[in-house]
Amino acid sequence: MRRGDLAEFVGALEAPVERFAREAGLRLVLLINESGQVLAQRGFARALDVMGVASLGAGIHASSRALAQMLGEAGFAHLHQGGAQSQVFIGPFRTPAENLIVIAVFGEDSSIGLVQVFFAEFTGQVAQLPGWNVVRPTADARAFERDLNAGVENVFSGQVRPSDP
Repeated sequence: MRRGDLAEFVGALEAPVERFAREAGLRLVLLINESGQVLAQRGFARALDVMGVASLGAGIHASSRALAQMLGEAGFAHLHQGGAQSQVFIGPFRTPAENLIVIAVFGEDSSIGLVQVFFAEFTGQVAQLPGWNVVRPTADARAFERDLNAGVENVFSGQVRPSDP
């Protein structure tokens, strides 16, 4: 999403992200676009952590999509990694404005089934939000890095710089 569109449209994501996190019992939630630009987050305290998870999540999504295409599929509906104490869910979805990816971390107080149910509700809510329910122009290559940094700055209200530890 272009830097100029962030303030107007990203704010609308806060309530659905908060509701998704609360209802699904999530510890951390990150909403990014396919380029790794941060659009919303809940549970992260440091911008550096957000940037790392966003980069890794975008890379995981891109490589898993490529693997799915090699298998003759358009992509995976979602990815899930279960662990003893924490689990990770990566769920891509489309809106008319752009393709988005949710990265969610949850523990024993939730389940993959619960996360999937509330993820489906969340994606429907986001796709209907003003600014997300219409096709929007994308950034050009020269503005790419500036727009990525703007996502982190916007989520942390300009208080935390992306290079802060």
